[in-house]
Amino acid sequence: MNASENRPLRQTSLVLPIVGIVLLLTVIFDFLAQALINHPWDSDKLESLLLFLNEFIDRGVIALIGLALVYAGIWINHVFGQAIPNSARDSVVAPWRKPQFWTFVIASVLGLLFLVVIPWHASVSGKLLSKASTQIDQQEVQIKFQIQRQQQEIQSIVAAGQIDQVLKQKDLAPDKAALFQELKKDPQAFDKKVAQQMIEMTKQKQQALEQAEKAVSLYPFRSELRSLLISFGFITIGWIGLRDIR
Repeated sequence: MNASENRPLRQTSLVLPIVGIVLLLTVIFDFLAQALINHPWDSDKLESLLLFLNEFIDRGVIALIGLALVYAGIWINHVFGQAIPNSARDSVVAPWRKPQFWTFVIASVLGLLFLVVIPWHASVSGKLLSKASTQIDQQEVQIKFQIQRQQQEIQSIVAAGQIDQVLKQKDLAPDKAALFQELKKDPQAFDKKVAQQMIEMTKQKQQALEQAEKAVSLYPFRSELRSLLISFGFITIGWIGLRDIR
């Protein structure tokens, strides 16, 4: 292969690593900026931390592509002898002095990082779901307390036979007037309504919990699985590269 035929390969071997490094640096700088600005690791910002981890996992694909481009450029240089004109020099240069070595070390580190993200993401998701469940329970307790207090007041009025006196009050709200009119016909009317409200509250609580679970993770284990696959890709590239460079 003459020089003119070899030129496109040489240009390709130079362009691929540059594009790959740009992709890697873009991802790294983007997340460093988000981490410094939003402080997602704060204990009271679980939502921000989960969003940060989701975006980190999603951007991992871009970083993986960037590293693959760097690896492809290094491979082309190695095959066609473009990286170092004197190939005999490879035998005397220590592996850790070669830029390829550090590329594969970075790949291995990123692979371990995405592996660590999996339990971290699962832990944050669990805490968020627990927090949402606690808030829903607290709201339910408050509403039940208000209903029970109102029920006790109405039961005492009915038991004392004071419905007519209450209806004579000029400042009585229309909804309460309608309720006491109904109680004159059926003293158990409000208790029946309370029982129905409790059933509706149980349904609403279940729906709220389901919505909270979907908000935490739209697709169960989606992010964890993506992180595992990305980690496998990084570790594979790093392991193969470090094995071949020895």
